[in-house]
Amino acid sequence: MQWKDEFKIGIPIIDTQHRQLFLCDNELSAALSKGLRPAAIDKFLTQLGFYATRHFTMEEQYMEQSSYPGLPEQLEAHHSFKQRFAEIQEEFIQKGLSPSVVHAIQNELSAWIKNHVLGLDLAFGAYYQKNKKSE
Repeated sequence: MQWKDEFKIGIPIIDTQHRQLFLCDNELSAALSKGLRPAAIDKFLTQLGFYATRHFTMEEQYMEQSSYPGLPEQLEAHHSFKQRFAEIQEEFIQKGLSPSVVHAIQNELSAWIKNHVLGLDLAFGAYYQKNKKSE
């Protein structure tokens, strides 16, 4: 899936991070189709964990500051994402680069982009733009 300007939520740093996530998903798909080594998958999962922690913290701060009523749902979704990728990383450590691990990584990341970034996050963006205080 390619990034489009219509996916912006109106917070430049968050939009940049979302754009990076789209790029990451595309790069992962391309790399997996060429045959990725286990060390590269391990590195990817580690980087994704760091990305998620940094991004979610920043996004949640914007939601708190704007008194976003959907924050509890976002917090739950962020927690579920981190938990699911921790499970995938543990499966990778236990089983190696199995087809189920590759399938899980691709499906979870693509589903996250479609369901969360293009769903919950766009809803927050609309709320934020409507309610942000003039500076």
